[in-house]
Amino acid sequence: MTPTDDDPDLPVWDEDAALASVGGNRALALSLLKGLCATLPHELSLLRERHADGDLPGTAEQAHHISGGAAYCGVHALRSRLTLLEQRARAGDVNGCRIALSAVDAEATRLLAFSEDLS
Repeated sequence: MTPTDDDPDLPVWDEDAALASVGGNRALALSLLKGLCATLPHELSLLRERHADGDLPGTAEQAHHISGGAAYCGVHALRSRLTLLEQRARAGDVNGCRIALSAVDAEATRLLAFSEDLS
């Protein structure tokens, strides 16, 4: 069975997808992933700030922004959570955003822990 983007058991990093994005260059795929992880805390801080301000359009835009990088780097589990947050924000679902943001934070924590072991 191939995992789908809404699969709760998606791997933290899909190396095959990341390699496909960069023509098979593993060093480049790792470099991009590390770059994403380096900027992720700041990007998530902006996301949380927009959410805390009640700025649902800004929340949706920031989630979409982060999601693009996550997709390119093969980080589909995080992208899946960000997509749900974006959808909830665009729908005006304040409580759904809160729940989705919590899932984004949990997945980001998992990714950042994973990235510490990359070589």
